[in-house]
Amino acid sequence: MRKIIISVAMATFLALGINPLYAGSGHSHGEHGHSHEYSKVGEAQAKQIAMKQLNGYVALGKLDKSWKNISVKNTNKQEFQGTPEWVFTFNNPNEPKADQKNLYIFINQYGQMTGANFTGK
Repeated sequence: MRKIIISVAMATFLALGINPLYAGSGHSHGEHGHSHEYSKVGEAQAKQIAMKQLNGYVALGKLDKSWKNISVKNTNKQEFQGTPEWVFTFNNPNEPKADQKNLYIFINQYGQMTGANFTGK
């Protein structure tokens, strides 16, 4: 009987290992706890995020260099599927395509880009 108990204990020890008993500080949640809620952003911070996205598109070659550092022409706050979001309109008079002179970048209330297009819809 004693051999069975020792065998079961050893099998359990080998299966589970000793590592969970010594989880390092990298496994802790530090000062932030267990919640992963996002904080809401205001218009100024959302605008900075939209500008960064615009310049990112230029850097990736998705937009012409003439779009670099174009300022926001218009800002609207609207609801999309019941969730508030910011819509930033950028106008590039140097854009040769008439239907692509205005770029709309959508930023949700948590500062995440939810879309970008030339129609505003």
